[in-house]
Amino acid sequence: MLINFIGAVMILMAATILGFMKAGKYRERIRELRCLQTAFNMLSSEISYTATPVPAAFKKIGSRIDEPISCFFLKSSQLLDDPSQDDFSTIWRRVVKEYFHQTVLLKSDEDLLLSISSFIGVSDQQHQEKQIKLILHQLEQSEEDALEAMHKNERMWRYLGVMGGLMLVILLY
Repeated sequence: MLINFIGAVMILMAATILGFMKAGKYRERIRELRCLQTAFNMLSSEISYTATPVPAAFKKIGSRIDEPISCFFLKSSQLLDDPSQDDFSTIWRRVVKEYFHQTVLLKSDEDLLLSISSFIGVSDQQHQEKQIKLILHQLEQSEEDALEAMHKNERMWRYLGVMGGLMLVILLY
């Protein structure tokens, strides 16, 4: 009887934890989108006011923002410092593909990240600033969508975890 009770509690706890983990991904996506906005604001400042070279700007940005977003900038900076490596576009695409799985961002966010490879270090300062503003606007829109999804789904996943665990316990015993 005691073993059945302990088993039921463990099933309930596992289902609850799974529900809370799923719900937490909505909040984490918002944090990562805000982190990306901070990074692109910093990049815009580096381009506009100090004309910092891309590797140095990425290193500075990567050291100031949280993981896993910082990985994109730090790894790109490291590869850009090596003269035997490819151009910025190839390096950025490779790094985004390599580290994107560590985030909870969506495919549309990945496409947005990949789009900067087409203008950073290639076009003039004004064009880069305009493109970064456009990306920031798209990130703000993604954040609004993520907030709406979080309000809509976060509580549901928490309850679903608890209720799913209870239902499983009832069915098993």
